[in-house]
Amino acid sequence: MAYDEGLAKRNGITLPIQCIRMVLKPHVRALSMHYHDYTELLFGIAGTAMVSTGSYSCLLSEGDLVLIHPGEAHDVLWHSGQATYLVIKFLPKVLLTGEQASPAHGYALLLTENMPDKQCIFRAAELKKSDLPQRFAHLMEEWEDERFGYELSLRADITHIFLYILRRWQEDNLPLAESMRSGQGSLIGHAVAYVREHYSDLTEEETAAACGVSRTYFSRCFKRAMRIGFSAYVCAVRLREAERLLLTTSKSVTEIAEEVGFSTTSYFIARFRELHGVTPHQYRESALPHGNLPEA
Repeated sequence: MAYDEGLAKRNGITLPIQCIRMVLKPHVRALSMHYHDYTELLFGIAGTAMVSTGSYSCLLSEGDLVLIHPGEAHDVLWHSGQATYLVIKFLPKVLLTGEQASPAHGYALLLTENMPDKQCIFRAAELKKSDLPQRFAHLMEEWEDERFGYELSLRADITHIFLYILRRWQEDNLPLAESMRSGQGSLIGHAVAYVREHYSDLTEEETAAACGVSRTYFSRCFKRAMRIGFSAYVCAVRLREAERLLLTTSKSVTEIAEEVGFSTTSYFIARFRELHGVTPHQYRESALPHGNLPEA
C-alpha cells in the first residue's frame, strides 16, 4: 500500500516548492509507492532509473523529464549506471498570484487534472530543442545556494517549465486550452473544481446551478471545452479516484466503488476493466508487487 509523504518542511516551515538531487544505489529493492499533494517533475542527470506509477512504468535517462500528478502513487528505482536525477516538487498554487485573470486558474487546473491523453514523459531529444535542461540546473543552483530572493527565482523557473508543458499539451488539443481563449475558462474551471469536490454525489443540473448557468448552456460549453460529455467526465474522475484508493488504502473493491460514487460494484468493475483491461483487484496486485524488481 502506498503511503502519504505529506508536505515537505525546511527550517520548520512548510514548503510550496522543494528541490532534491537524488542518487540511487545499484541494488534491487521492493517497490514502495508514495504520494503527496505536490506536482513532481523528475529530470534525469545520469544513468537510468525506473519510474513506476499506478498507470505506467518508464525509464528515466539523462535529459528526460517525467511529470507526476498530485495524489498519483509512484516510486523510482535504480535501473543502470549511476542513476542520478532531480526532483522538483511544487504545489500548483505557486503558479497563481492574488491578482490574476481567470484563465490563469484554468491553466493551473490543467496541471492537476490527471487525464489519460496528457503527455507526461518528455524525452531528451525533444527537450534539447528547449532551454529546460538549463532551467533545471538553475533551479538546483538557486535551491542549494539560498541566495536572497531565491524563492522568486524558483517560482519563475517552474512557471517557465510549466508553460513549456502546457503548450505541448495545447499542441495536442488538450481539453480546456481553447476554452481559455474563448472566455469560458472561468465557467469550466469552476465546473472542474466543483466536480473534484463533489464527484461522488452530484448531477449535471447541480453543477450547472453551482456555476450560475442553465443546464443546457452548461452542457454545451462543457462538451465543447472538454471534448467529453459531463457524465463521462465524472465517471473518469471517479475511476481516477478509485485508482488512488486502490493503491493508497486497504479498502475493499466494494467499499471503494461506493465511496467514489458508483451505483453498484459490478458496474464499477466493468468500467474499470474497460479502462485498464484488468479488474480493480488485479490492478492493485500488479501495481504493488510484493517481490523485488529484476536487475537491469
